[in-house]
Amino acid sequence: MNPILFLDIDGVLNPPICPQYELDFALSDKLAAKLNNPSIKKLNIYFVNQVYYGFDKKSCELIKKLAQEFEAKIVLTSSWRLYYTKEEIEGMFEIVGIKDTFIDFTVHGNPRNNVIMEYVHTHNVKRYLVIDDFDMRNNFGYRFIQTAQCFNEANYHQARYALNLQESL
Repeated sequence: MNPILFLDIDGVLNPPICPQYELDFALSDKLAAKLNNPSIKKLNIYFVNQVYYGFDKKSCELIKKLAQEFEAKIVLTSSWRLYYTKEEIEGMFEIVGIKDTFIDFTVHGNPRNNVIMEYVHTHNVKRYLVIDDFDMRNNFGYRFIQTAQCFNEANYHQARYALNLQESL
C-alpha cells in the first residue's frame, strides 16, 4: 500500500501572508490550455488566481517531489475540503502539479487529529505522514511534520526520514 500524506493547505502550501498579485482574468483560459485541462476554465477566477499566484511554488514542488519519491498519495485534511468541491480541489492540485497524487478527503468533523485517526483505522493505513501547521505532535509523533510558514526543505528531509523509517518497520 502506498503511503498517505494527510495534507493541510493553509500554512503548508498557502502561506499565511499572501504575496501581492494583480488579478489575471485570463488565467483560467491560459492554464486550461497549458495543462490541457478544460475543466480549469470552469473554476472561479479568484480561486484560480489565489492558487496560482498565492501558493508557495517551492512548497508545492517539495510536496510533489516527496509524493513521487515514495509513490505517496494525498488525502486532504484542510478545511478547504469543507468549502470547495471535489472538482475545485482537483483543479487546485492540477494547477500546482500534484493532481495525480490526490485520492481522497477526510470526513467532516473535529478535531482534525481524530478525523485523521479515523481515516487511518477505516482504511487500514500503515505508512503515513500528517503535514500541518497546527501542532499534532502529541497525536502522531514522528509521523507528524509541522510547518512554520510553508512546507520547506527541512520539512522535506524530516518527511523523507519518517517515511523511510516506516518502510523499515
